[in-house]
Amino acid sequence: MSIFKSSVAALAAVCIVSSAQAQTDPLMFNQTSSATTYKSSYGADVISYMGCGVKANGGTSARINSVTLGIQRVGTATAPAPSVTVECYIAEMTYVASTAVYGVGPVIATQSVTIGENIANTVENITFSWGEADPALRPVVNLMSTVNGPNGYGSFWVGMRFTGANAASTLNGWRVANEPTTGRSLNNFGKFTISTGIFGMFTLGTDATSGLTNPARYNVSVNGLVTNGGTGAPDLTFGQSFENNTYYKPADNLDGTTRWIYNSNFVTAQPGDVLTPNKVVVGIYRGGNATTTIPAVGVEVALVKMAYALSGNLEPSDVIASKTFQLNSANIPVTERVEWTWANASDRPNVELETTSNVGLGGYYVAIRLLGDTATVTANQGLRVVYLQSTGGSFNNFGYYIDTIYGNYNFGQYSNGTVAVPRYKPARMLTETYGVVGPNVPPPPACPADLNLDGVVNGADLGIMLGAWGPCPSGPCPADLNLDGVVNGADLGGLLGAWGPCPV
Repeated sequence: MSIFKSSVAALAAVCIVSSAQAQTDPLMFNQTSSATTYKSSYGADVISYMGCGVKANGGTSARINSVTLGIQRVGTATAPAPSVTVECYIAEMTYVASTAVYGVGPVIATQSVTIGENIANTVENITFSWGEADPALRPVVNLMSTVNGPNGYGSFWVGMRFTGANAASTLNGWRVANEPTTGRSLNNFGKFTISTGIFGMFTLGTDATSGLTNPARYNVSVNGLVTNGGTGAPDLTFGQSFENNTYYKPADNLDGTTRWIYNSNFVTAQPGDVLTPNKVVVGIYRGGNATTTIPAVGVEVALVKMAYALSGNLEPSDVIASKTFQLNSANIPVTERVEWTWANASDRPNVELETTSNVGLGGYYVAIRLLGDTATVTANQGLRVVYLQSTGGSFNNFGYYIDTIYGNYNFGQYSNGTVAVPRYKPARMLTETYGVVGPNVPPPPACPADLNLDGVVNGADLGIMLGAWGPCPSGPCPADLNLDGVVNGADLGGLLGAWGPCPV
């Protein structure tokens, strides 16, 4: 077999982020400040709402642990920014698809805090926390997934207003923020006027120099947990990448289908560990629009074992499991998340991990290809390319397959004007894996009382049990059916209860 030309040395630089995610208060939405300050002239009569999109991964609600707001204080020693009360609101987001109109739904939770005078020009980060409460008592907001649900996001509002005697002071204001580093946002915000009950959207105008619309986002961070029906999100072992604006579709077709593309995934693992997934997600870009509908396309996804050659190279090996999906035609540009799930634990595959090449890591491949005729696969759709994921590790390239030949591919060099030496564009596919990593423990026998494994529980098994009667030795003790460390009457009862042919 031809080698998968990816060196171990390249893996040494892989950045690994622990897959152990806090289940109570992970960071789910975060922004960094720009240099702009915004102060509403409406004072206490207006609640300004920031649209927060969080990675939902199929979840329907967000349980909020804490919200941090960035408040600009423009004070000096002679003219301090006055004391003011800041209120925080968590509200549901509504959307009417037929008119593309956003709205504010029920307010789920509120908190307020009074901040004192400030004689500096600074940003005060004010945190409103429900972290000390029982997690079951934390506010839960339903997520709006109509707009960005196909992209994997659900949205809600975080609102604020100034109240009290100094609510209208222009020395206190919102800190305007850039595109979020975690999550997704609108490029405008909502304004709810309390006295009239009217909600509307507005932006911060146009930059005179660049001609671009200024960002209309407030500096907001949210910690919490995306839930679904009250259960926690599944364990993420690899993924949460930032999307690039590129998608990849091989130019050549083989017998009417595109080639397999292998995305190298690495998870924290020890020798002998296996990955047991409960969900695998891949991202397929669909570039349709209102005038040009792209055709339906088939997508085949496979979990593939990673092999390590003595030459120090990695290559695909056995296909552990595969499944084909059909995507309908599309008339909007969107990244569709194809979700491959195993609802029953007994059906989940065990993927043996490659742990020889990297200490503390286990590797495997998620392979993807499009299916269909030439017209279908050459349409404006393909595998979504992403930046480095936040959980797990990967190469900055992916592997392709052509007539039994494997090789690497990247997207060439680019320079963003800030680096003297061109860098390679990201070459990773949007894949996510949920599940557990651990030792490969064989499942318990379907008929534990069949001690001699002849398919029937009878006198032969009874003889074995009686011969093992008493405390178990330090080694294996098959006759200890209830695993309490001793072979006694309880185990005898279990054997007699299973007497006869073993179930098929």
